[in-house]
Amino acid sequence: MSNGDSSRTASFYTLGCKLNQSETNAIQQEFVQRNYDIVPFGEPANISVINTCTVTNQADSKSRSVIRKAVKASPDGRVVVTGCYAQIRPEEIQAIEGVNLILGTAEKHHLFDYLDRAGNGLEPLVFVDESGEIDSYDESFFISSSTRTRAFLKIQEGCNYYCSYCIIPFARGKARSRSYDSAIEEAKRLVDEGYREIVLTGINVGTYRHENGQITLLHDLLSGLSDINGLDRIRISSIEPNTITDELLLLVKERENICPHLHVPLQSGSNTILAAMQRKYKYEEYLEVIDRIRIILPDTALGTDVIVGHPGETDELFRETAECVMELPFTYLHIFRYSPREGTVAARMTEQVPEPVKKERSAVLREIGIKKKKKYAQRFEGQTLPVLIESQREDGTYSGLTPNYLRVSITQKGTIIPLINTIEKVFINKVNGSNLEGKLVNCNSNIYS
Repeated sequence: MSNGDSSRTASFYTLGCKLNQSETNAIQQEFVQRNYDIVPFGEPANISVINTCTVTNQADSKSRSVIRKAVKASPDGRVVVTGCYAQIRPEEIQAIEGVNLILGTAEKHHLFDYLDRAGNGLEPLVFVDESGEIDSYDESFFISSSTRTRAFLKIQEGCNYYCSYCIIPFARGKARSRSYDSAIEEAKRLVDEGYREIVLTGINVGTYRHENGQITLLHDLLSGLSDINGLDRIRISSIEPNTITDELLLLVKERENICPHLHVPLQSGSNTILAAMQRKYKYEEYLEVIDRIRIILPDTALGTDVIVGHPGETDELFRETAECVMELPFTYLHIFRYSPREGTVAARMTEQVPEPVKKERSAVLREIGIKKKKKYAQRFEGQTLPVLIESQREDGTYSGLTPNYLRVSITQKGTIIPLINTIEKVFINKVNGSNLEGKLVNCNSNIYS
């Protein structure tokens, strides 16, 4: 909250991925610097900014619903819509009465350059560049923090993979990377502001590659970030299997402040479907990557994404995926039902899978995921783990995350010092589902009781 004129208010809503959230945080920070007061979304505001998602039809529908909510809440304010849905379907947003400004994925980085042009006219102004023409990284767009303890650092944008089901390359443009020096400088600034953990974000983080006299790859950037004094944790948000190298894994093993947590999308365990998806690997190659991770980082948290109901996925091919998911050492699963996106290869395929079948298959994998998450959590009962404390609930219980992405609830009576944004040793005395419960290790009886 700023101390500016109370008549200058802004509200924000984000749909979709962590990258979207980090970009919204950066936009919000710019509003604060310009003396806007930030109010909760849904309350009247002079300016309402909605950062949209278009990864599924449901995301499109949710985006439209949120836009209408903003218009209703602030009939006299200006409504700005940006993000991937705005990039791909600006004409659908134009049809919503009350929208004043529509910005594509490149234009969002310079929102204030366009804001003054957007009055309260009947027709919204639209500024959407063709994403295929976006081939440079915008260094002026810095990423802000998401919580008091953890910050997102955007290091990469766009994707050249063009998987058959995915609309994101059309929305985000070509793969491009932030410069090494810019990323290091921003990370140091975040550490100076007190953030203990930085999460590296991007559309395809593993393809990070910056050239400025010499080539800098992801493991080079990670090494440089790891050397920053005061940076306690670095986490990779998600990484494609074909971009994981032994150099990267060995660096994670060697550096204590790089979290042993990898999210490696599988999407399908069937080679037939992987080929239809235009993924960059066969299942056997994915398995080799997971085996290397398991050997080098045996206790790492290993998450994945799986899409069910891709065109051509028969019952037999789905069983292949289910069997693979059961066998692989995943600690949690993100399950998505395939959603046809106009303009993608998969949307034109025959053998589309009925929605009820997708729901059934999703339920099967979600049940597997629940069991795997609980089994992984149980491994740590009776152990002492470092926990970055992020919040305190009304009942006094603290909540935080371990390096390997386990949520821990900490019940501690008599604590007389603030613990939020500190890393504490916690003895895990109970596993409740997939969540851990524990107590602070009594290293000083004058502080803890």
